[in-house]
Amino acid sequence: MKRFSQVLLMLAVMLIPIGGFAQCVGNGGYVEDGDEYPCGQGSGCCTNPEACNATCYNWDPDYAATGGCDLSCVPIDSEVWFLLIGGAVFGGFTLSRRRQLELVAEEARN
Repeated sequence: MKRFSQVLLMLAVMLIPIGGFAQCVGNGGYVEDGDEYPCGQGSGCCTNPEACNATCYNWDPDYAATGGCDLSCVPIDSEVWFLLIGGAVFGGFTLSRRRQLELVAEEARN
């Protein structure tokens, strides 16, 4: 029963919409500081629909390295979540197995 609850918890975490884990709050947490260009003027346009400034339809030179997009709103990729959660589960199972082996060795000594 304990293993079933662990598997159920892991499935629940994996099935939560990834958008719920966006890395910023509010309206993207993006505040224009006056040096932005409207799309089509200046240096291009932010093309990532999940960027904080995507709703502003502009290009921000503060984020020139990412194509003018404030990417702090982009959610973490599902592959990264898989690696993080999978690593945590594997580590937990490894620690549990090690503890079981230590208990068996202790019983054998007694």
